[in-house]
Amino acid sequence: MDACVVMSENYFDEAFPRLLDLLNDPDPMVYRTAVKGLGVFGYRVLFPLLDLFNTTNNCTVKACCIKAFVQVSVNFPESVFPEQAITALKFALDDPNPVVSQSALMTLGYFSKLEHEKERVIPILIQACNSSNIAHVQSAVMSLAEVQSSQVDQCFMSMINNESTDPLIDEILESSISRRQGLFGN
Repeated sequence: MDACVVMSENYFDEAFPRLLDLLNDPDPMVYRTAVKGLGVFGYRVLFPLLDLFNTTNNCTVKACCIKAFVQVSVNFPESVFPEQAITALKFALDDPNPVVSQSALMTLGYFSKLEHEKERVIPILIQACNSSNIAHVQSAVMSLAEVQSSQVDQCFMSMINNESTDPLIDEILESSISRRQGLFGN
């Protein structure tokens, strides 16, 4: 990470394109390290990551771009993401590749805990709770369980009271509601 900080501060023009290229490497150790490294470069990498996300057909690269958003946020927690990034995450939920869609859910879940992002992402996660994809519903519910919001309370109650809610989701909801009570005392 120290090397990435030095690269971001002194060799951005040389290092950044190379890190983007490493997202195409077939070795998971290499592309995961590149994702972490990109996070050190901060806000200035977001638009190039969005461009790559929107132009590549490689699902691993798409997922890496999404995961790099989280790394930027971890390293620069005050960064407000551009609306294009939130829109890309929303559309990525419909990606047929589960690695891409689950990466988007994970990122939205992370953002939902950030005070300056939650207003934009909580409605997207609530919408995912109505998905026909049970894995998406499960991920969205579990992410929302850790967010204090009346919108989330209403969503969960609506789901609990809906007789057509899948029994597996009912179990996850009950667990999530219990978790919320432990966290927020609701």
